[in-house]
Order: sequence, then structure tokens, then C-alpha cells
Amino acid sequence: MITRLPTLSADKSASKIQSAFRGHQARLKLKNQAVWQLHEKLEYSSEQTEAKLKDMFEKLLKASDTLAPSVAKLLQKARLPVEERELLRSTNPDNILVEASYCGPRIEGPITRQTLVDLIEAFQDGQILHEKYVCNILHQARAILKTLPNCNHIDLSILHHIYIIGDLHGQLADLLHIFNANGLPAIDNPYVFNGDFVDRGRNSVEVILLLMIALILYPSSVFLNRGNHEDIMIAAHYGFQDEVNRKYRTCKIPLLDLFKDIFSWLPLYSSVHTGKSKLIIMHGGISDRINLETIKSLQRNRYVTMDIPPESKSGSKRLTVDEDDEYCQIQDLLWSDPDPHNRRGCRNNKERNIGSFFGPNITEQFLKKYNYSMIIRSHQVKHKGYEYTHNEKVLTIFSASNYCNGFNWGSIIRWDYNEEEPWFISYKTESIEMKDLSFNKQVTLFEDSAYQTLLEKIMTNKSLLQKEFEKRDRYQTNHLPLKVWSEIMTNILRIDLPWLTLRSKLVQEDKQGILYNTMFDEYTVDNTKFQLSNSGIMEDLYTWKDLLIRLFHLIDQDHSGFISPNEFSDVLKLLLYDENDTGDINEAYIEELSSAMDLDKNGQIDINEFLESFRIANMNNSRKKNQSGSSEKQVQNTNL
Repeated sequence: MITRLPTLSADKSASKIQSAFRGHQARLKLKNQAVWQLHEKLEYSSEQTEAKLKDMFEKLLKASDTLAPSVAKLLQKARLPVEERELLRSTNPDNILVEASYCGPRIEGPITRQTLVDLIEAFQDGQILHEKYVCNILHQARAILKTLPNCNHIDLSILHHIYIIGDLHGQLADLLHIFNANGLPAIDNPYVFNGDFVDRGRNSVEVILLLMIALILYPSSVFLNRGNHEDIMIAAHYGFQDEVNRKYRTCKIPLLDLFKDIFSWLPLYSSVHTGKSKLIIMHGGISDRINLETIKSLQRNRYVTMDIPPESKSGSKRLTVDEDDEYCQIQDLLWSDPDPHNRRGCRNNKERNIGSFFGPNITEQFLKKYNYSMIIRSHQVKHKGYEYTHNEKVLTIFSASNYCNGFNWGSIIRWDYNEEEPWFISYKTESIEMKDLSFNKQVTLFEDSAYQTLLEKIMTNKSLLQKEFEKRDRYQTNHLPLKVWSEIMTNILRIDLPWLTLRSKLVQEDKQGILYNTMFDEYTVDNTKFQLSNSGIMEDLYTWKDLLIRLFHLIDQDHSGFISPNEFSDVLKLLLYDENDTGDINEAYIEELSSAMDLDKNGQIDINEFLESFRIANMNNSRKKNQSGSSEKQVQNTNL
């Protein structure tokens, strides 16, 4: 027997289901927006120690006359263009032999379109191109780049359309998807690649090689702008240098020199005449000090890194006023962002500690002054892969999908001749079927990497947070009102995030409010070497981790991934010489310290041993301080 439900009852049930579903969708959307805001803001966080490092470099450079030769030479190497004759000699493909055991792709004869197709297929299969052919490609591309002006001039009345590509960050799958969906670069299929070709992804070498081949084949329809990651000091921290070390162990130093030189010759921006409008494309943005006449005429290969100013042409240790202005303008082009709060004017970009935040009035003034219709830039991950700001006068385009294991779309722009608006083409590579996942998984897929970064920010500021929590908890209840906890998190971490939405991921709460001490209960570092209970040492390690890693790369002069005994000795002698004012250094003492840091006794120090030695040294100092404090208390008690 079948019982038919009354129609009214069925309608009510359907309405309730629909209402519940809409409510769930709204909550899910809100949560995803909160997580995306977290990821976008934490994109800056890994760059916030750059200012400390930059200050350190500047201080070392000012004292260069008193530095040990090895460190002075290293700093000079980081800031100067590579010497031409030595670069050509050390990377001459004619002097590089291909081993009989090599089974990868080969380039015989001139580079052709078939070369591009063959390498795409080889890279899809995970093959690595031999260094002989890498040098061959880079030298041909370098010869073209050196002839180019600082600005790429693009006229769509000739090219008819243009594809504009944002950050790729070594994500080969995204580049190959773009080529597959929109056609390979060709005379009649032009592309602009707007910087950040390398770092973070696993295939930065392959991405930049394919772009260089495209430039060689079609120099009048393939245009490359420099990004902030086309910088050898940035690449040492964010993955590209490690990738070169891993793939080309025997020739990594000359190859890194060649890439460093290639980076310095990349044009700084592009200007596009669409027929009905005029676009300017740069990687980062602008500021109120940008002068395009200055940018057009400067010698761009002098600026090999934005971490360290170049040498002054005057021979002085300091840049002239005009040279410093040039240096700051290039920093702004590569690093700046539209003001996140839409404030008027221009201010220092404190999120990145380099470049500027520029407001909508700065955009209007710039566009009017130089007769442009729109700024197209990249540099920031966006959930949809693109975003309009400043009354649709600034357009951000980001082409690396699922960036850093994230959740975003990648997008590119197609702009046709005489069209007033662009086409947006969005995609995700290696995407997961979201409809097959649980509601929770839809959020956590994106959250993992962002919350790991947030965890580090919290651990870095643990003492300050605890002090402020306890100060506001007047009656020592171990509880705080939700609003008070949220204010403290914003003020101490200096990140404006939706803490009310994120609280369930960070802290426990009950009817009395936020149990603030539970925020630190389960936080440990992933590396098992560092999973110790001493929270003070852990906090120090979080605070200095990025700077320690950069110092490790600085000491590792041959980019081997290890600090050799000689490299360690050079730096230690520098420090001891400065402390003791004597060149008579006890080699036994150096050997004793080197051996103590070499935890696995293999004759060299890796990054984990470097960090672990820092932790051990701090832990020992902490114990000594505690013992000293206990002794003083005992003495005081005895005297009483």
C-alpha cells in the first residue's frame, strides 16, 4: 500500500530542504571567502623578513673594506652583473660533453618549432634536458634579450590579438594547458608573459626554457616582462636555485650565473596599443615616483637583484640621488600592489617590506599623464585568477592554478584588436572533482598550506599573545570574550583576518568565551628534529627560520646545498677576526665547532643541521640563564 503525502506537506518539506541547502551554501561560501582572504594575506607573510635581511646586507656592504675577502666577494657577486667573458667561457655549449648514458631530448642543429614540440613532449614525460642544450637555448635567448628596449612595444593593428599570461611559478601543467587550449606561440599567435616564471613550482627550469625557445622562434610576437622572482637572491629562497642544484649538479654554479644574467636582461614592462585603448603591463605596479622616461632610459642589467643596491657608477659606496631613485622605481614596478583598503595616495608596502601600495588616485594620475587606459599587472594570487580594482582601471591576472596546493583558478587574458574589453579564460589543471568530496573537504583542501603559515605567525608571536591575553583576562578565568580575542589577534599579528570565522580552527571556546591557552596546545613543527617541548626555543626558531635559511644560502657559496668545512671556516674566521681583532685564528677551535654542527658526521652541514645547531645553542643558553636565575634566588634566600 502506497501512502500519498498531502501536497501542502510535501511543499513545506521541499521548502525546508531548499532553505537548509541555501543556508548551507551561504555558510560554505562565507567560509571559503574567509579561507581565501587568509591565503591571500599570508602570501605576504613569507616576505616580511626581507627587510631584516636587506638591512643586514646594507650594513655589511657599508663595512665592506673590513670584511673577510670571501664574504665581500660573495656580496659583490650577488649585486653585480656577471662578467661577460667569464660567463661565455664557463657556459659555452661547445665545451660541454654529452655523456653516452644520457637518454633525454637532444637539440641538433638550429632551434625550430619542432624543437619546441619535442621538448614539450619530453618535459611532459619528466625528462631533464642536458646542460649542453640548456646553455645553447639560453645563449641564443640572451643575444635577443640584450637587443631589446626596456619596454616591449606591441601593436595589435599588426598582431590582431594578444594573450596576456600572469604568474606561472614553475607550474608546467598550467603552461602546457595554456598552449594546448590557445595554440603555441607563433607569428600570428602572440603572447605576453608577465613575470614570475620561476620559484615554488617543481618545473621552473622547464617553464623558462620553453619561454626562451618561444622568444628565439618568434621575437616579434613573444614578449617577456621581468617579475620580482626573476632575481637570483629571491630564487635562492623560493626554490629555483634548489631545482637547478638538483637537476644540474655538475654545472650548477655557471648555470645559475647564466640565469642570473638572463633575468637582468628581461624587459621591465610592455605597452600595448589595442586600436581603441592603450594598456601598460608590468609585473607589480606603480607608485607616485614612477617616471616612464627614466625607466625607458636606465641600464636594466645593472639591477641584478632588488635585495641589494647596485654599485654606483660614480665609484662611491653609496648610490647618487638619481641612482637611488632609479633603484626604487624598479622595486615599485616589480613589487607594488594596489592599496588593499582603496586608500588614496601612495605608501610603503609594509606587507612585503618592499615596493609601494598605490591608491586609485595614483592610478588615475598615472594613466592620464601617460595616456594609458588601463594597468594590467600580476604578482598576487586571486581566487578567480583575475580581479579588477581602482574602478576597473587596474586588472590583476594570475595564471598558476591551485597555487601552492591551494584552491584558486588560473586565468589568462585575450585582447583582440579594436575591442574595448578583454576575454578571460579560466582553468584548473590537475583539478579534483569537488562534487565527489565532503563539504568539509572542500574547505580543507585549500586551507592546509595557509594554516601552516598562520601557525608559524602565531608561534613567532606566542609570548606577546600570551602576555596580552593574560593582561586582558583581569579575573584570571582563562577565558576572553570573542571580540577581545579577535582584537588581540589582529593587533599582535598585524594581519586583518576574519578571526571570528577562523576561531574554530585555532582555539577552543565554551559558554564563557574563548579558552585562549588552548591555541598553543597542539602546535609543533613538522620536522621531527624540532619537535621538542621547550616553547621558548621553538618561538625563537619560528622567528628566525626564514633569516637562518637565507644565511645558510649565503654561507653556501657554491650552492651545493651543504656548508663545506672551508665555507664554514671562512665565515667563522670573519666573525672571530671582527671579535678579536686578530688574524691568528685557532684552527682546532674551528674544527671543534664544525664537528659539533655536523650532526651526522659526514663532513658537511646541511640546512637541518644548521637549524638544529641554532636550536641547541639557544636551548643551552636558556638553561644557563635559568640556572643562573636559580642560583641568584638561592643566594638571596640565604642572605634573608
